[in-house]
Amino acid sequence: MLSVRAATAARRVPVLRRQLVPTRTYATAQSGNPTTSFYKTFSRPIAKVMILAVFTYQVAYWYWTKLEADEVRGTIDAEIETLEKKVNEYKESKAAGRTASK
Repeated sequence: MLSVRAATAARRVPVLRRQLVPTRTYATAQSGNPTTSFYKTFSRPIAKVMILAVFTYQVAYWYWTKLEADEVRGTIDAEIETLEKKVNEYKESKAAGRTASK
């Protein structure tokens, strides 16, 4: 049997460095369904494009809705302003009619 020192020394033996030999890859015939290989290759790019398209559409839709809301708000504010002017004119004419009749 090996002594304790011999056993620990055996564990400390440096591992020989292996040279990394590049492995060769050869073109092989594709096996399986071509649709499956297409989606294995292009599923991530397709998903990224779809997400980007949805995001772009949402930003454009939000901006368009904001512009429409601003336009409607401007129209309503202009109409309110003209109606307030008419009300003030009616108040002034009524007040002028009361003072003239006294």
